[in-house]
Amino acid sequence: MARRIQQAAIRPSLIISSPAVRAWTTAKAVAKAIAYPSEFLQRDAQLYLADMDALIDIVEAQENGFNNILVVAHNPGLTNLANHLCPDLTDNLPTSGVVSVTIDSDIWDLRNRKPTTLLLYDYPKRTRETAGVAKK
Repeated sequence: MARRIQQAAIRPSLIISSPAVRAWTTAKAVAKAIAYPSEFLQRDAQLYLADMDALIDIVEAQENGFNNILVVAHNPGLTNLANHLCPDLTDNLPTSGVVSVTIDSDIWDLRNRKPTTLLLYDYPKRTRETAGVAKK
C-alpha cells in the first residue's frame, strides 16, 4: 500500500500514527516509500482504538499550516471517519486501507462536513476489476 500511496502522489505534510506495532510499522513503511523524513513521524497514544469523534479531535488539534495529514489508526473509527467525509464509501475500511480526500478549507474543521473530493480509496485486495466499485 505504501507504493500505491506513492504512485498516487499523496504527500502528507504530517504523518501521525497510533503507537500500536502494526500501525507504527505501516507509518514507517509509508514514510520510507514517499521519502517523508522519519524523524518527523509522530506517535499519538490517543489514536489507539480511537472512535470517529476522537479522530476528529486529534486532526482538528493539528496546526492549520499542515495542508495534508495522514492518520494511521484503527477500525471502526477510521471506517466511520471515512464515511463521515465521504458518505456511504464503505461498510468496512480493510486493514491497510487508504482513503484520501480533499476538503476546501483553510482550517481543520471536520465536524461540519464540508464538501470533499475523494482522491483515493484503495486497499490491498483491491483489483483493477473492483477499482470502480466504492462499496465493498
